[in-house]
Amino acid sequence: MLEYSESGLLQRARLELLQMLPEHFELSDAVIDEHGPVDAPDALWQLREQNTGYGLILVETKMSFTPRDVARLRDRLSGPMLRLMRNPTVLVVSTWLSPRTRALLEEGGYSYLDLTGNVRLRVDRPAVYIRLQGADRDPTPHRSHAPVGLQGPKARRLLRLLAETQPPYRLTALAAAGGLTAGYVSKMLHSLDEQALVTRNRRGMVEDVDWQGLLLAGAQRYNLLRNNEPNTFISPEGAAALYARMQDANFPLDAVVTGSFSAVDIAAVAAPTQLVLYVDNPHQMQRFGRLLPTDQGADVVLLRPEDPAQVEGLRTVNGLRHVALTQLVLDCLSGNGRLPEEGQAVMEWMRENESEWRRPDLPTLAG
Repeated sequence: MLEYSESGLLQRARLELLQMLPEHFELSDAVIDEHGPVDAPDALWQLREQNTGYGLILVETKMSFTPRDVARLRDRLSGPMLRLMRNPTVLVVSTWLSPRTRALLEEGGYSYLDLTGNVRLRVDRPAVYIRLQGADRDPTPHRSHAPVGLQGPKARRLLRLLAETQPPYRLTALAAAGGLTAGYVSKMLHSLDEQALVTRNRRGMVEDVDWQGLLLAGAQRYNLLRNNEPNTFISPEGAAALYARMQDANFPLDAVVTGSFSAVDIAAVAAPTQLVLYVDNPHQMQRFGRLLPTDQGADVVLLRPEDPAQVEGLRTVNGLRHVALTQLVLDCLSGNGRLPEEGQAVMEWMRENESEWRRPDLPTLAG
């Protein structure tokens, strides 16, 4: 991608917007009291159509625009300026806008345009609605402002701690609970703050957590079957019958249930058909279930966990150990088939029942 100044970015955005609009629409600099173009905050455009009149577009241009900047924009525009302009369309222009940034802009009622082709423009008068899909990943990830990603077992361990525990808490307490270095946690919290996934006070203490946003962001960089070592099988008796037999009090093996058979206990979407287990020794479970190896149509999946923390903070359901709800959501959202839908259903239950699963104190997830 070419390098632009903010003024060059503004000019490029205006040209691209003109190409998207019908030919009979005019886009010009707005004039107030005949004093010339207005820079509020970066530009104010007038969109006119002969038959339906005109509307104002207030343009905010920034080379890098993060999720946290959405709240800053809202605070800056909360005064009387917008009311005096009769609530113009607010258009954010940047080189690239992340999926979370775009989602927060939409929630705030703002329009946006980036140079990768992500566009959402809504003007009430004249009536205009444009929506285009561009890049979901930064085409220039080497830029110094690129955020630390929620990728890797350490990041998922931290996000589970943040999601499961009601704030406030300090950086040092998070590091100790997760078995992580203070430097790593500091970098992650700075990035999560910029992405508006956590809110910190001036002393760095975490005061608020968007746990749903955290889990969704973590699942984007995680894959249940790629990050964990899978072994796939067919159960001669069927997955449901095997699961029922495992509920016997004499079940001798170390196994932790995740996926559909765990999700159905929280929010049933459909009858589960594939049994997914975290196990230390797949061969023992294979012998217990008389499982037949297969590359296709597996109804039993045995996983070696990538990180010991994935099988800590467990729940007991019908005598069997099940993953914690945060791990269950990560596993389902990053799985195949119906799993993402089941993960969304579990997360909805969690949203409606926060007091039943969020802890008042930091748990220890470190293995």
